[in-house]
Amino acid sequence: MPVIKIEDYGDGVRGIVFDRPDSPHNFMNSEVVRELHAAVRRLAADDGVKGVVIASAKKSFLVGGDLKELQALKTPGDAAAIIADVQSCMRDMERAPKPFVAAVNGLALGGGLEVALACTYRIAADDSRLKLGLPEVSFGLIPGAGGTQRLPRLVGLAAALPILVEDRRVTAAKALEIGLLDQIVPADDLAGQAKEAILSNTAPPDQPWDRDGFERPGPSPASREGRDVLDAMWAKIGRFRPGLEPAPQAIMEAVEGGLARPFEDGLRLEREKFAGVAASKVVKNKIRTLFLGLNDANGMKDRPGDIAPYDIKSVAVVGVGQMGSGIAYCAAEAGYDVFLLEADKDRLDAGAAAIAKRVRGAVERNRMKPDAAEAMLSRLKPTASYDDIAGVDMVFEAVSEVQSVKDRVTASASAAVGPEVPIASNTSTIPISRLAGSAARPERFIGLHFFAPVDRMKLVEVIKGEQTDRPTVARALDAVAGMRKTPIVVNDGLGFFTSRVVGAYTGEAFTLLAEGRAPDLIDDVALKAGMPIGPLAMADITSLTLLKDIVASISGDGSATGLKGLRLAEALEKLTRAGRTGKAGGGIYDYGETGPQPWPGLADCFPRATEELDRETIEKRLLYAQSLEAVRAMEEGVIENPIDADVGSVLGWAFPSAHGGVIGLIDTVGPAEFVAACDEMKARFGGRFEAPAMLRNMARRGQLFFPA
Repeated sequence: MPVIKIEDYGDGVRGIVFDRPDSPHNFMNSEVVRELHAAVRRLAADDGVKGVVIASAKKSFLVGGDLKELQALKTPGDAAAIIADVQSCMRDMERAPKPFVAAVNGLALGGGLEVALACTYRIAADDSRLKLGLPEVSFGLIPGAGGTQRLPRLVGLAAALPILVEDRRVTAAKALEIGLLDQIVPADDLAGQAKEAILSNTAPPDQPWDRDGFERPGPSPASREGRDVLDAMWAKIGRFRPGLEPAPQAIMEAVEGGLARPFEDGLRLEREKFAGVAASKVVKNKIRTLFLGLNDANGMKDRPGDIAPYDIKSVAVVGVGQMGSGIAYCAAEAGYDVFLLEADKDRLDAGAAAIAKRVRGAVERNRMKPDAAEAMLSRLKPTASYDDIAGVDMVFEAVSEVQSVKDRVTASASAAVGPEVPIASNTSTIPISRLAGSAARPERFIGLHFFAPVDRMKLVEVIKGEQTDRPTVARALDAVAGMRKTPIVVNDGLGFFTSRVVGAYTGEAFTLLAEGRAPDLIDDVALKAGMPIGPLAMADITSLTLLKDIVASISGDGSATGLKGLRLAEALEKLTRAGRTGKAGGGIYDYGETGPQPWPGLADCFPRATEELDRETIEKRLLYAQSLEAVRAMEEGVIENPIDADVGSVLGWAFPSAHGGVIGLIDTVGPAEFVAACDEMKARFGGRFEAPAMLRNMARRGQLFFPA
C-alpha cells in the first residue's frame, strides 16, 4: 500500500504527506524513496504548484530508514546503490524551482531529519517532545542521504558534529538557536504556517549552498578555530581501538573531506563512506541487538499470551535506599500509587527526600513539566506499617542484600497483601528459589533485578524461581512494561545471568592484577575494547568490601568451571586486609587532585609480573571470559536464547555493541577461531577458558548462534 499521499492545501500549495499503513511511525525504505521521488518530480514539474509541504499524518515526522533492509545488505556495492537513489531524490527536491517546506512534528530522526535538511525551509511544532537527530552512528552507520554534507553547511561544524558523531538529539528550541529550524509554530497550525511560508515567499526556492558566494556559518575547517573543533572530536572518537567502531571515523572523514569539496563531490564522498560501513559485521550486530532484539524484548515476547493483562494501580516498595528509591521513582513516574515502606523513620524520610530531589532535578533540566512532577510526588505514600500496603497490586522488596533481612521482609509482605499479589525481590545474587521459602505463596514470588541508577538504566533481569508460576511472570512483565523498562527473562541460579557474567569479567581483571599487571593498563585495554569504564575503576566505585560479599554469594562451592585458576577472592582479600576498601577510602587507585593513580602498595600485595602480556591477549581474556560464561549459562538453561544474552549484556553493563553482545562476539570472531583461542588461553592461564561442549560442537559443525 502507498505510504505517501498528495494533498491539496489550496492556493497552489501541495502537501506530500507520509502515512505508513499499519504502523505508528513513518520510516523510509527503497519503495518509499521511489514513491517520494516520483512525487517530488511530478510536483516540481507542475507549473500550477507554487510550493510543497512535506508533512506527516502520524504523531512523528519520520523516524529514519528501514533497518531490516539495511541489515540485509550483502556488499558495499549494494549499499552504494541504495544510497545513490536516496541522494538523487533529496537532490531533486532541493533543486526544484520552488520551495519545499518541512513541517516537522514529533521525531525527525535519521533519514527523517535528512528529508527535512533537503527542504529549503524547516518549520517545527511547538512541542516539548519534539526531537531532531541523526542516530545512525548508534547502529554503526553514517548518514547517507546528505546529512554529513547539509548539516555542517547549515549550522556549522561545532553544532553539527555532536549531532552526527555522538547521536546528540536536539529540541526544537535548540534547533532554532543553531539554525537547524527556521520557525517554531503552534502545533495545531503547523500545516497552515508551512503554507503561509510558501505564499509569503518567506521560504526560499533554493538552498544556501547552491547560491553563488555561499559561506558556511562558523569557522572553516582550514582555520585554527575550525581545526580545534575537528581535533576535539577526533580525540573523543580515538578512545576505541582501531576498527572497533568505524562509523564515527567515517562520519568525520565525510564531513572534513566533503566540506573541502564542491557539494556534489561531498555527496559522492558520503556515499563512498556509507557503503564502506553499511555492509559490515558491526552494523549487522548492532541492528540485530539494538533494534530487532531490543524491540522484541520491549514487546514482551516472553510474556505468557494466555494470561489476562494485569491492571496495576498501586505498588509497595519495601526498603527505600538507593535501589528502592530508584524503583519507587520509576513506579510513580509510570502512574502507580507507591507506598514507600521503611521501618526506620530517618531512612524513610531520606528515601522520600531523594525521590523528591530527583523529580525536582528533572523539572530543572526540562525533562518534566512542573504539573507532572507535582502529580508524581502526590503518588508517593511513605509508611512504616505493613497494614497500609494491604491493597497494593505488587510488592517490590529492595532491602539490603542479606538473606535474613530479605526473608523477614518477604514474610511480612506476604502476610499483608492479597493472595494473588506478586512479590518481587530486587536481588543481584541470592537465588530466588531460596528467597521464595519465606513467602506464604512461593508461586507468587519472582526476582526483578534492577540496575543502578534505576531511573536511567533500562534493563530489568526477570528471574523465575523453581516455583514461580506463569501468571506471576506475566504480571511482573506487565509491571516492567508500565515502568518502560526492557526485560530479559532468565531462570534461577547462582548470580542468575548478569551477575555471573559480570563476575567473570571482574574476576579476570582481578586475576590480571594479582599476576602483577598494572591496573591502569588493564582498565585502559577495557576502555579501548569498548567498555564504558575499566573493571578495576568500577570495582573501586562499587566498593571492594561489597564486591567481596558479592563474590562469596555467587561462587557457591568454588567448583564451577569459570572459577578455575581465578584469583578474584585472593586479590580482594589482600586488598581489604591492607585497608583498601574502595574509592571513598582508597582502593586499587588513590584519588587526588590529579585524578586516580595506582596505589603504590599494590606492588607489595602483587609482585610485578616478570612476563609481559600484550594488549590483545589482555583484551581477549577480559572479553572472552564473559562470552564463555554466557554460553555456560545457556548450556545450563539459565538463559534460554542468545539474543536475550546479548540484549542483557549491552543494556546491563554496556558490553561493546559493535560485537552485538557477549554471544555476538563469538559469531563475530567465528566459533572455530574463538574455541581455538580459548584452547590457547586454557593452556596458558587456566581451566576457566575451557570451551563448553555446546560451543565446541557448534565450532565443529560450522554453526553460528545467529545464522545470516
